[in-house]
Formats: sequence, C-alpha cells, structure tokens
Amino acid sequence: MKTRNRVTRLSIVIALIAILSTATIWEVRLVRAFNPQPDPPFGMVGITRGQTMRLNIVNLSVAVDGQLPPDPCRVVLTFRNTDGHPFINSDGQPLRRAVELQAGQSAFLDLNADMYFPPSAVDAIARLQLRPLVRVQSGPAPSNAYPPDPCRATMEVFDNASGRTSIFAAGFISPPPDPD
Repeated sequence: MKTRNRVTRLSIVIALIAILSTATIWEVRLVRAFNPQPDPPFGMVGITRGQTMRLNIVNLSVAVDGQLPPDPCRVVLTFRNTDGHPFINSDGQPLRRAVELQAGQSAFLDLNADMYFPPSAVDAIARLQLRPLVRVQSGPAPSNAYPPDPCRATMEVFDNASGRTSIFAAGFISPPPDPD
C-alpha cells in the first residue's frame, strides 16, 4: 500500500513538472506585439445548460531569502453579462469573490449555467453569454517603487456531469482603476 501511494505521488509530481515545463516553453515562444491600449482579460463566452465556467487566479510570486517578501495579490473575481452588469446569485447578491493571495496561493469562482436556466426550459441550444472579469484591488503598499507581484488568471468551461474541460484560456489581469 505504501509503495502504491509513493508511486501515485511520484506520478503526480512528474505530471506537474511536465505541465510547468511545457507552459514555460510555450510562454517563451509566444510573440507579443505592442498594444498601446490594455487588453481585456477575457472576451464574451457562451455556455449552456450542464456547463460551468470557472475563473481561476494564482499568485506566481516566489519568496527568495534575503529579499523583500512578495506582496499579496488582491483581486475580485466576477462574471459580467452582455450589458456589463454582474451576475446575481440565488441570494440576490452579485456573484463575486474578493481574495488576497499570498505567494503560491490560488483561488477560483464558478458560475454554473444550470442556476440561470429555468427548469422548464427545453431549448437545448439556449446559451448564457458572459464575460469573466478579474479586477486588481489597490491595497496598502509601503512604496510604489516596486511593480506588483505576478498574478495570472485563467478561465475554463467544463461539463458538469463528466468534468471534461471544453474551453481553456489564459487571460490578462485588469489594472486597478486610476485614482483620478
């Protein structure tokens, strides 16, 4: 039994290393053109009954001995409709999650399309159009001399029954609004 657990853990570690290596190589190969306007984190995406959209965020900063500790990543995760308004949960409150992630931490927010279709709806092609949004929150900072630590957002759409991912996208994080 102990051998099986060790093999399973080793397999997971090897798989994670392979994924991170591939992602690093892929990121290096991407060519980015100059765009004077900030890119929106994600565009509109349509999901149907039986699907969930998950918005993920991770703080990629690493603490290094002898250097300043990394800053937390303060963000609000939300989903917007076609008019730019937040989706409302079953309690009548905006569907959102505010998080403060320390180095290496991650969080997510799910929107299950089944919650937004009436049970009597039989139209199998009805789509829920939405846009995932990650907004950086300004926090208390000792100095503005240092850039913010790296946080990365991703979005995925998966099937509720099988858990199979049908869409995956890496996004950019919106900068905090100007104080002026």
